[in-house]
Amino acid sequence: MEIITELTTINYLSLFLKIFTILIGAKAIISVLEWFCEKLGLQNKWTRNKRKEHDLLIKTTQGLSLLQQKHDESVRQSIRHDEMLKTDISSLTDTVNGIAATLCDMQIKNNQTKIKEMKSSLIHYYNKYKDSGEWSKLEKDAFWDLFDDYEKRGGNGYIHSIVEPAMRELREID
Repeated sequence: MEIITELTTINYLSLFLKIFTILIGAKAIISVLEWFCEKLGLQNKWTRNKRKEHDLLIKTTQGLSLLQQKHDESVRQSIRHDEMLKTDISSLTDTVNGIAATLCDMQIKNNQTKIKEMKSSLIHYYNKYKDSGEWSKLEKDAFWDLFDDYEKRGGNGYIHSIVEPAMRELREID
């Protein structure tokens, strides 16, 4: 019971202040000792760890700086490659467009040539059968198939006004 009585008589505020003062004093003494050891060049476990952390921090900073430089260079190269690809694609697009235009021209010219060939064949049929007034079923079918192709390709002119009416009047023989 005496112990409990003594505990109740303790001034906790002064106890707390004394402990706090002792801790501040210990911290000040340790700081002075650290400063003194640093000035003399003496090393202890705590200063070695602090030095290692400092060196590690410097190495990390240097590594990050080097990594940033590499990243910046990669971005510059990527932009340059993108520009080269854009130029190449533009050139390729121009080439493809040129080829497409050439193919279109060739197709138009080929179609015109084919129309002329068909026109010549139709005139040949006309000259061959107009005077006789008759033709076979095979010749008739061949002529009208050729005439349909001629029209589908855009052929027109005197073939419609002269040849077609004359050929419709021919008599079919077996």
